[in-house]
Amino acid sequence: MASLVPTLTLTSSDVSTAEALSLSVTDNLAVSGGAISFQVVTSTTGTVFAAAANYSKSYVFLQNLDANIAMTIEKANNGDEYMTLGAKEFAFFPWAAAVDLAVDAASGTPTLEVRIYQAAS
Repeated sequence: MASLVPTLTLTSSDVSTAEALSLSVTDNLAVSGGAISFQVVTSTTGTVFAAAANYSKSYVFLQNLDANIAMTIEKANNGDEYMTLGAKEFAFFPWAAAVDLAVDAASGTPTLEVRIYQAAS
């Protein structure tokens, strides 16, 4: 068993007039070891990039590598939107592997970087 240690740090001196923002959260996640890493060249048609049948509970890192085009991460086959990743934005989240994940670009063919870490059972 391996461990994955995500850390999120948010700081700002001007996001609020009432106070400065200074937040840091760290966790230690047990993973089965290794990561599945790949890139998906997207289009304006939804493309499944993570089929639930191939995974158990996992942690997912996504990054929109395009400097100009947004993309939508959605539940495959019904279009329910999970999130929109703007140009160069990223996300890290737990995934129960209960539904297939798909990506759909606003235009063009931007690239999505995907890393999936399977949780240890």
